Amino acid sequence: MVSGTDFKYRYLSKDGIQALKDFQYNGADNSLIYKYILSPLAGFLVDNATPSTIAPNAITLFGFSFMIISFMLMASHCPTLDHCGPQNNEIPSYIFLFNGVATLVYQTLDNMDGKQARKTGSSSPLGLLFDHGLDAWNVIVGTVNTLCILAIASNDFFCLAAVSFSTAAAFYVATWEEYHTHKMLLPIINGPTEGVLVTAALSFTSWWKGRQFWHEFGLYDGLYEFVEPFLPMAVKSFVEEHLVTGMANKDLLCVFLAVMAVREVAAKILFVVRKYGLKSLTGLIPLSSLMIMSVLILRTNPQAFFENQRTSLLLFGVIFVEMTTGLMLDHMTRSKFDPFRTTLVPIFILYSILDLKLLSADQISLYMMICTCGISSYMILKTKITIAEICNCLGIFVFDIVTPHPNNKKTQ
Repeated sequence: MVSGTDFKYRYLSKDGIQALKDFQYNGADNSLIYKYILSPLAGFLVDNATPSTIAPNAITLFGFSFMIISFMLMASHCPTLDHCGPQNNEIPSYIFLFNGVATLVYQTLDNMDGKQARKTGSSSPLGLLFDHGLDAWNVIVGTVNTLCILAIASNDFFCLAAVSFSTAAAFYVATWEEYHTHKMLLPIINGPTEGVLVTAALSFTSWWKGRQFWHEFGLYDGLYEFVEPFLPMAVKSFVEEHLVTGMANKDLLCVFLAVMAVREVAAKILFVVRKYGLKSLTGLIPLSSLMIMSVLILRTNPQAFFENQRTSLLLFGVIFVEMTTGLMLDHMTRSKFDPFRTTLVPIFILYSILDLKLLSADQISLYMMICTCGISSYMILKTKITIAEICNCLGIFVFDIVTPHPNNKKTQ
């Protein structure tokens, strides 16, 4: 371990180091389910079943490992989205049961880590960054798993966009809002609580009812029958003309998800712009660029996505995680966020390649794989260096709260 002035910092400036030392988290979850059920449950488990020697970050990582196992299990049985179609009877239903359980385990342990940190007196900015960083990764892991759970086909672009963009946009914009306000205040209904519970419920439904349930029309028929007496004639006429066959359960769910996401994102953007001005919108450039380029690539050459479905989703994911965690770190170090992310360059190059038809299908697949592996490797290296820098400046270890750190003056 290098200590003192001999340590070379790459991602933390002198002002950033001081900001980290002074950082105080300001956040609250106003969900009633969290307040009266999930938080007491997590507190009980920390107080009665968690040794004081276990580091909070170890709890976080252990919880996320369940989601990784579920992701790999899904990938082994559903290498593409089309493999998870309702007509494929060879997909074992237990993988959806496991995903539901893994999601609940992840949520519970994610709620426990902060309480363990307060119990052991080991709360730190590193713990917050580690927690929220894994949450960003879980957005991608959970999104891909949800696409399989709902049996969404690769050519179902609306549902694909609704599930992928809604969760990513809501998470990024919440992080962007925190960057400006220095507060993370979750509303009474929010993604980390109700959203995760809904995801688990979707998994259990696919295990119990089968994936074909999402391609049936029961939810729409029941809902329309309930609200029809209250609808204006104009709305009834529109529905009868344009939705003669109704809506599949997955389509209804995706419409609801998209509407809720647009509402939440729009409210946060308006709040931040009113308080901090139009210049604050520059922080949304990375996410907007990623989403726009994804749509353009899909429109230009959908075959590239059909032939590289998981690679495409993972490429989108690692770029999303890089920009989101960068925004988190800049918030905690009071640094200026650079909206022009170098990790977006491969996406722009890919669009040019597809638009100009410069490469064959096999070469495109190879390029996408290289980009995904390259950015993933960069993220692993950047994460390792950033953690080492934070540990050095704060005088802590990432997975050890027992051994004194040589830079921790409190233990000397």
